[in-house]
Amino acid sequence: MEDAFIAGTPKRRIAAHHGVSERAVRHHMREHLPALLALARDAYSAARADSLLDRIEALQSRTLATLDEVEQTDDYRARLAAIREARANLELIGEVTKELDRTPTFELHLHPEWIELRTVIVRALEPYSDAKYAVVRAIAEASNGNG
Repeated sequence: MEDAFIAGTPKRRIAAHHGVSERAVRHHMREHLPALLALARDAYSAARADSLLDRIEALQSRTLATLDEVEQTDDYRARLAAIREARANLELIGEVTKELDRTPTFELHLHPEWIELRTVIVRALEPYSDAKYAVVRAIAEASNGNG
């Protein structure tokens, strides 16, 4: 059904072919087509990543072959340049394969503004000991990665 719809077959013809109403075809497409399109997009992205990875790995092979050649010479600049390129290729491979994550991390619990705000909250809760201890406990759990 989905293939026929994507190919441009009219809903009326799809409905007749499958023995259902046009309304049922519209409902089916509304319910299932977005998920299928998302899967197709993910498959396309994965195929592109594989293709990119193949090209980067081929480049790395050439870089390492060049490094092997220049290591037989006294050209230290060329050696270091080849090493730099090999390292850059490895970093790129790591990023493409998600083995290298360069996402910055932010340690909120160490940030001075959070420490000041936390202190203000706890002080404001002084008259309400149960609430104060509940908040302090929740903050401690969240700081330990439990919340």
